[in-house]
Order: sequence, then structure tokens, then C-alpha cells
Amino acid sequence: MADAAPRRYLAIGAIAGLAGGLLGVGGGFLMVPLQMLWTATPPRRAAGNSLAAIVPIAVVAAAIYYFGGGRPQLDLTVALWVMIGSSAGSLVGSALAPMAPDRVLRVLMIVLLLAGAAKEAHDALVTGAVQGGGPSGFDVLHSFLLALAGFAIGCISGLTGVGGGILLVPTLVLAFGVGQRIAQGTSLVAILPTAAIGAAVHLRHKDLEPSAATRLAVGGVPASVVGALLAQWLPQRVLAGLFGVLLLAMAVRLWGARTPEAGA
Repeated sequence: MADAAPRRYLAIGAIAGLAGGLLGVGGGFLMVPLQMLWTATPPRRAAGNSLAAIVPIAVVAAAIYYFGGGRPQLDLTVALWVMIGSSAGSLVGSALAPMAPDRVLRVLMIVLLLAGAAKEAHDALVTGAVQGGGPSGFDVLHSFLLALAGFAIGCISGLTGVGGGILLVPTLVLAFGVGQRIAQGTSLVAILPTAAIGAAVHLRHKDLEPSAATRLAVGGVPASVVGALLAQWLPQRVLAGLFGVLLLAMAVRLWGARTPEAGA
């Protein structure tokens, strides 16, 4: 079992990197539950490993969104305001994580997966992915609301190890009218400080295993390039349907999995 663990981390990173690049979500929404299911990693450590691996995965995928098309498929101004809020939120969430029972983190993870699945299913079956570009300018109120949304998402990210993109993308699309593809690219930039700060706090609390995080990143970075390139031309409605099913399956499996002991 121990000999298989490094290969499993590489595989988890590759799966999450492909999904992250494809949907602009960093991949933490898959890395955390897959570590818990495939390597018996405790939730807090899985969260720390995920946050550390998200940073290089998101950097590479964001570069593809920026340079890979005819024009940049991300909005740096929107990303900046989200980062302002999410950086503070990540500190709060990561500080609270050691005090949160593993069962609470597991339930929160399941809720996030189900919320993501519902959003993807809605896009695939009802409306289709939102098309178009970025917002037509932000006033002070909209900038404040973006920072506030970033703070809330940062808190959740610090608690669960999810980079925040799984919540940020639908927030940008539904609440701020950002086009689906640009929301995905913007998300990859905006989650960077959240993931980096969260990883640093988890490392300080000894809830991060550097060797595991490195393997996740090694598997995830090249896969994120493939995913980001595919995202430039694959129909968003098809992608939404496929990953809605995937998220639902992960939530069901995580619900039935036994919570690992802290020393596992």
C-alpha cells in the first residue's frame, strides 16, 4: 500500500489538474476527497496538500487562458478585487481549520461538491454555459461586493482546502454577469493568494505533507495545460454536464467513506 501511495498522489494530481484547467477551479475540489478516499489522508492534511499543489497548477493554467487564445480569457481587475477579500478570508478559514472536527469538514466538503454539481447540471440541462466577456466596468459598490464574495470564498477555502474556484466561477457568472470562459480564467488568477496563504498556515500547523503536495503538483501541472487548452474550444454545455456527474459521484463516495483517524 505504501509503495502505491506516490503513484496515487500523481494520479490524483493529474485528474484534478485536468479538471481544474478545464473548468478554471484549481482542482482542489477533487484533490481533497480523492486523497481521503485513495490514500486515507486525514481531511485537514488533505486540505493542506491540496492548497499547496493548487498554486503551480493554477499559475500554469491561467497562463494558457491569458496567452492561449486570440485575446486574454480572464479579467485581471475582477481577479484583483476578489484576491483582496479572499486573502483575508483564507487567513481566517485556515486558522479555524485545526479547531473544526473532521466530520464537520467532511460534511462541508460534501455540501460544496453537491452545490457544484447542481450548478453544472443547471448549466448543462437548462441554460447552457453563460457566454460573453467580462463585466462592463465596476463601481465602488460592485468592487466592494467582489471583495466581500472573495472573503467568504477564502474562508471556505482555508477550511476545506478547495481553492475557491468551484464557488468563484458560478458567483462571477450568476452574480456579476461575467462570461463563463472569462470567469474560469479569472478564477485561476484569483485563487492564487487564497491557496498560497492557506497552504502556509496549514504547514505551520503541520497539516501539510510536502512530498505529497509535490507529487500532486507534478501530476497536476501538465494535466492542467491539457485541460486549459481543451477549455478554449470544447462546448461548455458538454463540459458542465460531464463534471456535474463527476462532482455528484465524488459527493456520494465521500458520504459513504469512513473518516480516517488523525494519525492515518
